[in-house]
Amino acid sequence: MDKKSHYKKQKKYFNREFSAVKNYELEAWQQSYIDRIKLHMLDKKYKKKTLLDIATGTGYIAVEMARLGMKVVACDLSKQALKNLQKYKTKFKLTNLTLVECKAEELPFKDVSFDYITANAILEHIPEEQIAISEWKRVLKKKGRMFVVVPLKFRYIWPFLWLPNFFHDKQIGHLRRYDLPTLKKRFKLRIKKYFYTGHLVKIYPILLSKISKQYTFNDYFEKKDRQQERILYGANNIAVIFEK
Repeated sequence: MDKKSHYKKQKKYFNREFSAVKNYELEAWQQSYIDRIKLHMLDKKYKKKTLLDIATGTGYIAVEMARLGMKVVACDLSKQALKNLQKYKTKFKLTNLTLVECKAEELPFKDVSFDYITANAILEHIPEEQIAISEWKRVLKKKGRMFVVVPLKFRYIWPFLWLPNFFHDKQIGHLRRYDLPTLKKRFKLRIKKYFYTGHLVKIYPILLSKISKQYTFNDYFEKKDRQQERILYGANNIAVIFEK
């Protein structure tokens, strides 16, 4: 793989995607991830701790964690993502939020710098996967926790969704997919919690809402999806909370 070409395409794609974002809005599925982070990753004294949001993207995790009072560092390769996040930082007066432009596998931070790390939908994009994981573990403190979300392997997805997912992977720059055994082997950390998201119950409603721009029932379908979070087959993503 030509890593330089890969990253060039990634920057172009995501800069274009984030340029279309005009306002900060927390969608139902994003709120579900925030709720899970608060419930399963943060401890009672989180306000005095630090969190690194790797490949912050739309920035919703960084914003919501900073609004809780944590000291948050958000990093990304996309200048547009960081530009958007700077607007949100100013809007919500988040003086405890720091923005850094860097690669996910080349973190400019000291060893054991963070109590928490979030890496949502990024590992599957990185050519040097194991280097990235080593970097994340390097900057995580002892007993620190890491929230990782990745796409599931095709064997667990409904067959009629294989083709659209295949083309989506190519378009967005996914290099691989995962399951729980693979993540255990790669990270070699204790698993505190895991769950599956993106079941069929909400796939079609999401597609419909994107077309119609009507989001009335998204909360309902997200609730239904959360009720199936322990069901592997038919999901599209796996989220894992590790502890070092």
